[in-house]
Amino acid sequence: MSKLKIKNSIWFVLAEGIKIYFSNIDKFFMYMLFPVFGQIIGISLAFGLSLGFADTITAKAASIGSALLFVILLALPGLLIFIKAFWDFMVAYVALNSMTEGALNTGKVYDFQSHNEVATRRTFQYVLLLLSIGILSSIGSSIFFIIPAFVLWIYFILVYQVFTFEPDLEIPEYFKRSFQLIKGNWLRTFLLMAILGFFSIYIITEGISVVLDYLNLTEKICTLFNFITNTIPLDFTNKVLTYLKQPIITPEMISRTILFSILSFIVTGLTLPIRSICWTLWYANLLEQNNQSQTKRGRKSKREKLEEE
Repeated sequence: MSKLKIKNSIWFVLAEGIKIYFSNIDKFFMYMLFPVFGQIIGISLAFGLSLGFADTITAKAASIGSALLFVILLALPGLLIFIKAFWDFMVAYVALNSMTEGALNTGKVYDFQSHNEVATRRTFQYVLLLLSIGILSSIGSSIFFIIPAFVLWIYFILVYQVFTFEPDLEIPEYFKRSFQLIKGNWLRTFLLMAILGFFSIYIITEGISVVLDYLNLTEKICTLFNFITNTIPLDFTNKVLTYLKQPIITPEMISRTILFSILSFIVTGLTLPIRSICWTLWYANLLEQNNQSQTKRGRKSKREKLEEE
Protein backbone atom coordinates (compact mmCIF):
# COMPACT_ATOMS: atom_id res chain seq x y z
CA MET A 1 0.00 0.00 0.00
CA SER A 2 1.13 3.56 -0.61
CA LYS A 3 3.27 5.26 2.00
CA LEU A 4 1.19 8.42 1.71
CA LYS A 5 0.06 9.59 5.12
CA ILE A 6 -3.71 9.56 5.23
CA LYS A 7 -5.17 11.88 7.85
CA ASN A 8 -7.56 10.25 10.31
CA SER A 9 -10.63 11.99 8.90
CA ILE A 10 -13.38 10.98 6.51
CA TRP A 11 -13.39 14.56 5.19
CA PHE A 12 -9.75 14.27 4.18
CA VAL A 13 -10.54 10.94 2.53
CA LEU A 14 -13.43 12.51 0.61
CA ALA A 15 -11.35 15.51 -0.47
CA GLU A 16 -8.43 13.34 -1.56
CA GLY A 17 -10.76 10.90 -3.33
CA ILE A 18 -12.47 13.70 -5.26
CA LYS A 19 -9.08 15.11 -6.29
CA ILE A 20 -7.84 11.75 -7.59
CA TYR A 21 -11.13 11.03 -9.36
CA PHE A 22 -11.50 14.34 -11.20
CA SER A 23 -7.82 14.53 -12.14
CA ASN A 24 -8.29 11.19 -13.96
CA ILE A 25 -12.03 11.35 -14.74
CA ASP A 26 -11.57 10.72 -18.48
CA LYS A 27 -9.64 7.50 -17.82
CA PHE A 28 -12.10 6.26 -15.21
CA PHE A 29 -15.05 7.10 -17.46
CA MET A 30 -13.62 5.20 -20.41
CA TYR A 31 -12.67 2.27 -18.18
CA MET A 32 -16.25 1.89 -16.91
CA LEU A 33 -18.05 2.38 -20.25
CA PHE A 34 -18.21 -1.24 -21.39
CA PRO A 35 -18.77 -2.81 -17.93
CA VAL A 36 -21.79 -0.52 -17.43
CA PHE A 37 -23.33 -0.12 -20.89
CA GLY A 38 -22.31 -3.61 -21.99
CA GLN A 39 -24.67 -5.08 -19.40
CA ILE A 40 -27.53 -2.87 -20.57
CA ILE A 41 -26.87 -3.57 -24.25
CA GLY A 42 -26.52 -7.31 -23.60
CA ILE A 43 -29.80 -7.58 -21.67
CA SER A 44 -31.63 -5.36 -24.17
CA LEU A 45 -30.34 -7.40 -27.09
CA ALA A 46 -31.19 -10.72 -25.46
CA PHE A 47 -34.74 -9.76 -24.48
CA GLY A 48 -35.35 -7.61 -27.56
CA LEU A 49 -34.53 -10.36 -30.04
CA SER A 50 -36.12 -13.22 -28.11
CA LEU A 51 -39.34 -11.36 -27.28
CA GLY A 52 -39.52 -9.58 -30.65
CA PHE A 53 -39.38 -12.77 -32.69
CA ALA A 54 -41.04 -15.13 -30.19
CA ASP A 55 -44.47 -15.03 -31.86
CA THR A 56 -43.03 -15.56 -35.35
CA ILE A 57 -40.84 -18.45 -34.23
CA THR A 58 -43.67 -20.09 -32.30
CA ALA A 59 -45.96 -19.90 -35.33
CA LYS A 60 -43.43 -21.38 -37.76
CA ALA A 61 -41.55 -23.85 -35.55
CA ALA A 62 -42.27 -27.55 -35.97
CA SER A 63 -42.36 -28.13 -32.20
CA ILE A 64 -42.13 -26.36 -28.88
CA GLY A 65 -38.61 -27.72 -28.40
CA SER A 66 -37.33 -26.29 -31.68
CA ALA A 67 -39.05 -22.96 -30.97
CA LEU A 68 -37.37 -22.77 -27.57
CA LEU A 69 -34.00 -23.58 -29.16
CA PHE A 70 -34.37 -20.74 -31.69
CA VAL A 71 -35.34 -18.29 -28.94
CA ILE A 72 -32.28 -19.30 -26.89
CA LEU A 73 -30.03 -18.89 -29.94
CA LEU A 74 -31.44 -15.41 -30.53
CA ALA A 75 -30.80 -14.46 -26.90
CA LEU A 76 -27.31 -15.99 -26.78
CA PRO A 77 -25.28 -13.08 -28.31
CA GLY A 78 -26.84 -10.63 -25.88
CA LEU A 79 -26.26 -12.96 -22.94
CA LEU A 80 -22.58 -13.36 -23.88
CA ILE A 81 -22.14 -9.58 -24.04
CA PHE A 82 -23.87 -9.24 -20.67
CA ILE A 83 -21.70 -11.93 -19.02
CA LYS A 84 -18.48 -10.33 -20.31
CA ALA A 85 -19.56 -6.85 -19.19
CA PHE A 86 -20.73 -8.16 -15.80
CA TRP A 87 -17.39 -9.89 -15.19
CA ASP A 88 -15.49 -6.73 -16.17
CA PHE A 89 -17.71 -4.78 -13.76
CA MET A 90 -16.87 -7.13 -10.90
CA VAL A 91 -13.16 -7.03 -11.78
CA ALA A 92 -13.38 -3.23 -11.53
CA TYR A 93 -14.17 -3.53 -7.80
CA VAL A 94 -10.60 -4.78 -7.33
CA ALA A 95 -8.78 -3.09 -10.22
CA LEU A 96 -9.91 0.38 -9.14
CA ASN A 97 -8.27 -0.16 -5.75
CA SER A 98 -4.98 -0.97 -7.47
CA MET A 99 -5.42 2.08 -9.73
CA THR A 100 -5.85 4.26 -6.65
CA GLU A 101 -2.59 2.97 -5.21
CA GLY A 102 -0.90 3.73 -8.53
CA ALA A 103 -2.37 7.24 -8.54
CA LEU A 104 -1.10 7.82 -5.00
CA ASN A 105 2.40 6.62 -5.86
CA THR A 106 2.83 8.12 -9.33
CA GLY A 107 0.03 10.67 -9.68
CA LYS A 108 -1.22 8.87 -12.81
CA VAL A 109 -3.71 6.16 -13.77
CA TYR A 110 -2.58 3.93 -16.63
CA ASP A 111 -2.06 0.31 -17.76
CA PHE A 112 -5.58 -0.95 -17.02
CA GLN A 113 -4.64 -4.52 -17.92
CA SER A 114 -2.08 -4.83 -15.14
CA HIS A 115 -4.61 -3.51 -12.64
CA ASN A 116 -7.24 -5.98 -13.91
CA GLU A 117 -4.78 -8.79 -13.31
CA VAL A 118 -4.99 -8.15 -9.57
CA ALA A 119 -8.32 -9.98 -9.85
CA THR A 120 -7.91 -12.09 -12.99
CA ARG A 121 -4.70 -13.83 -11.93
CA ARG A 122 -6.60 -15.01 -8.84
CA THR A 123 -9.86 -15.71 -10.66
CA PHE A 124 -10.82 -18.82 -8.69
CA GLN A 125 -10.26 -17.16 -5.33
CA TYR A 126 -12.05 -14.00 -6.46
CA VAL A 127 -15.07 -15.98 -7.68
CA LEU A 128 -15.19 -17.73 -4.29
CA LEU A 129 -15.14 -14.33 -2.60
CA LEU A 130 -17.98 -13.08 -4.82
CA LEU A 131 -19.99 -16.22 -4.10
CA SER A 132 -19.42 -15.75 -0.37
CA ILE A 133 -20.60 -12.14 -0.59
CA GLY A 134 -23.62 -13.26 -2.61
CA ILE A 135 -24.59 -15.95 -0.09
CA LEU A 136 -24.21 -13.55 2.85
CA SER A 137 -26.26 -10.93 0.98
CA SER A 138 -29.02 -13.45 0.29
CA ILE A 139 -29.16 -14.45 3.96
CA GLY A 140 -29.07 -10.82 5.04
CA SER A 141 -31.97 -9.90 2.74
CA SER A 142 -34.31 -11.95 4.92
CA ILE A 143 -36.62 -9.79 7.04
CA PHE A 144 -35.32 -11.59 10.14
CA PHE A 145 -31.70 -10.59 9.51
CA ILE A 146 -31.98 -7.10 7.97
CA ILE A 147 -30.66 -5.14 10.98
CA PRO A 148 -27.76 -7.45 11.97
CA ALA A 149 -26.92 -7.89 8.26
CA PHE A 150 -26.70 -4.12 7.78
CA VAL A 151 -24.38 -3.81 10.79
CA LEU A 152 -22.16 -6.61 9.46
CA TRP A 153 -22.27 -5.14 5.95
CA ILE A 154 -20.51 -2.03 7.26
CA TYR A 155 -17.93 -4.20 9.03
CA PHE A 156 -17.28 -6.14 5.80
CA ILE A 157 -17.27 -3.14 3.47
CA LEU A 158 -13.49 -3.28 2.96
CA VAL A 159 -13.29 -6.91 1.79
CA TYR A 160 -12.42 -5.84 -1.78
CA GLN A 161 -9.57 -3.67 -0.50
CA VAL A 162 -8.30 -6.49 1.72
CA PHE A 163 -8.44 -8.87 -1.26
CA THR A 164 -6.46 -6.37 -3.34
CA PHE A 165 -3.72 -5.47 -0.90
CA GLU A 166 -3.42 -8.60 1.27
CA PRO A 167 -3.38 -11.43 -1.31
CA ASP A 168 -1.94 -14.06 1.05
CA LEU A 169 -5.13 -14.33 3.10
CA GLU A 170 -7.90 -16.92 2.65
CA ILE A 171 -11.60 -16.19 2.01
CA PRO A 172 -12.76 -16.13 5.68
CA GLU A 173 -9.75 -13.99 6.58
CA TYR A 174 -10.81 -11.23 4.16
CA PHE A 175 -13.98 -10.74 6.15
CA LYS A 176 -12.16 -11.09 9.48
CA ARG A 177 -9.55 -8.52 8.43
CA SER A 178 -12.18 -6.03 7.28
CA PHE A 179 -14.00 -6.52 10.58
CA GLN A 180 -10.79 -5.84 12.52
CA LEU A 181 -10.09 -2.64 10.59
CA ILE A 182 -13.64 -1.28 10.95
CA LYS A 183 -13.90 -2.22 14.64
CA GLY A 184 -14.05 0.99 16.64
CA ASN A 185 -14.71 2.97 13.43
CA TRP A 186 -18.17 1.67 12.52
CA LEU A 187 -20.00 4.99 12.85
CA ARG A 188 -17.45 6.95 10.82
CA THR A 189 -17.43 4.21 8.16
CA PHE A 190 -21.23 4.37 7.98
CA LEU A 191 -21.09 8.16 7.65
CA LEU A 192 -18.56 7.89 4.81
CA MET A 193 -20.75 5.32 3.04
CA ALA A 194 -23.85 7.50 3.45
CA ILE A 195 -22.11 10.60 2.07
CA LEU A 196 -20.65 8.71 -0.88
CA GLY A 197 -23.99 7.07 -1.71
CA PHE A 198 -25.97 10.28 -1.36
CA PHE A 199 -23.77 12.47 -3.54
CA SER A 200 -22.41 9.96 -6.08
CA ILE A 201 -25.69 8.13 -6.70
CA TYR A 202 -28.85 9.79 -5.36
CA ILE A 203 -28.09 13.45 -6.16
CA ILE A 204 -26.79 12.74 -9.67
CA THR A 205 -29.67 10.38 -10.49
CA GLU A 206 -32.27 12.84 -9.24
CA GLY A 207 -30.54 15.70 -11.06
CA ILE A 208 -30.64 13.85 -14.38
CA SER A 209 -34.31 12.91 -13.85
CA VAL A 210 -35.17 16.58 -13.21
CA VAL A 211 -33.39 17.58 -16.42
CA LEU A 212 -35.23 14.89 -18.40
CA ASP A 213 -38.57 16.07 -17.01
CA TYR A 214 -37.72 19.71 -17.73
CA LEU A 215 -36.85 18.89 -21.34
CA ASN A 216 -39.98 16.73 -21.69
CA LEU A 217 -37.84 13.74 -22.60
CA THR A 218 -39.01 11.33 -19.89
CA GLU A 219 -42.21 10.25 -21.62
CA LYS A 220 -40.49 9.99 -24.99
CA ILE A 221 -37.80 7.72 -23.60
CA CYS A 222 -40.39 5.66 -21.72
CA THR A 223 -42.05 4.74 -25.01
CA LEU A 224 -38.97 2.61 -25.75
CA PHE A 225 -40.17 0.18 -23.08
CA ASN A 226 -43.70 -0.19 -24.44
CA PHE A 227 -42.87 -3.58 -25.98
CA ILE A 228 -42.26 -4.82 -22.42
CA THR A 229 -44.97 -3.04 -20.46
CA ASN A 230 -47.71 -3.78 -22.98
CA THR A 231 -47.13 -7.51 -22.58
CA ILE A 232 -47.50 -7.47 -18.78
CA PRO A 233 -50.98 -8.68 -17.65
CA LEU A 234 -52.21 -6.07 -15.19
CA ASP A 235 -55.96 -6.73 -15.18
CA PHE A 236 -56.07 -9.06 -12.20
CA THR A 237 -53.57 -6.99 -10.20
CA ASN A 238 -55.51 -3.78 -10.85
CA LYS A 239 -58.80 -5.45 -9.87
CA VAL A 240 -57.25 -6.38 -6.52
CA LEU A 241 -55.84 -2.86 -6.08
CA THR A 242 -59.23 -1.33 -6.97
CA TYR A 243 -60.93 -3.59 -4.43
CA LEU A 244 -58.39 -2.45 -1.81
CA LYS A 245 -58.99 1.17 -2.89
CA GLN A 246 -55.37 1.58 -3.97
CA PRO A 247 -54.06 3.33 -7.12
CA ILE A 248 -53.89 1.03 -10.11
CA ILE A 249 -50.68 0.19 -11.97
CA THR A 250 -50.41 1.47 -15.54
CA PRO A 251 -47.93 0.54 -18.29
CA GLU A 252 -46.64 4.12 -18.12
CA MET A 253 -45.78 3.69 -14.43
CA ILE A 254 -43.84 0.52 -15.16
CA SER A 255 -42.00 2.25 -18.04
CA ARG A 256 -40.94 5.08 -15.72
CA THR A 257 -39.76 2.56 -13.13
CA ILE A 258 -37.68 0.75 -15.77
CA LEU A 259 -36.23 4.05 -17.03
CA PHE A 260 -35.14 5.29 -13.62
CA SER A 261 -33.85 1.87 -12.61
CA ILE A 262 -31.61 1.88 -15.69
CA LEU A 263 -30.60 5.49 -15.01
CA SER A 264 -29.73 4.64 -11.41
CA PHE A 265 -27.69 1.64 -12.57
CA ILE A 266 -25.75 3.76 -15.07
CA VAL A 267 -24.98 6.45 -12.49
CA THR A 268 -24.02 3.84 -9.88
CA GLY A 269 -21.69 2.11 -12.33
CA LEU A 270 -20.01 5.17 -13.78
CA THR A 271 -19.38 6.63 -10.30
CA LEU A 272 -17.99 3.37 -8.89
CA PRO A 273 -14.41 4.72 -9.26
CA ILE A 274 -14.90 7.57 -6.79
CA ARG A 275 -16.35 5.22 -4.18
CA SER A 276 -13.56 2.66 -4.70
CA ILE A 277 -10.95 5.43 -4.42
CA CYS A 278 -12.41 6.66 -1.13
CA TRP A 279 -12.69 3.13 0.30
CA THR A 280 -9.07 2.45 -0.65
CA LEU A 281 -8.00 5.65 1.12
CA TRP A 282 -10.11 4.68 4.13
CA TYR A 283 -8.50 1.25 4.15
CA ALA A 284 -5.05 2.91 4.16
CA ASN A 285 -6.19 5.17 7.00
CA LEU A 286 -7.46 2.32 9.18
CA LEU A 287 -4.50 0.10 8.32
CA GLU A 288 -2.11 2.81 9.50
CA GLN A 289 -4.11 3.21 12.73
CA ASN A 290 -4.09 -0.55 13.25
CA ASN A 291 -0.33 -0.79 12.72
CA GLN A 292 0.30 2.08 15.11
CA SER A 293 -1.87 0.43 17.77
CA GLN A 294 -0.02 -2.86 17.37
CA THR A 295 3.33 -1.07 17.62
CA LYS A 296 2.26 0.67 20.83
CA ARG A 297 1.00 -2.58 22.32
CA GLY A 298 4.29 -4.28 21.37
CA ARG A 299 6.34 -1.55 23.02
CA LYS A 300 4.15 -1.66 26.12
CA SER A 301 4.46 -5.44 26.35
CA LYS A 302 8.24 -5.23 25.89
CA ARG A 303 8.50 -2.56 28.58
CA GLU A 304 6.42 -4.61 31.00
CA LYS A 305 8.67 -7.63 30.45
CA LEU A 306 11.77 -5.53 31.12
CA GLU A 307 10.22 -4.19 34.32
CA GLU A 308 9.41 -7.70 35.49
CA GLU A 309 13.02 -8.75 34.92
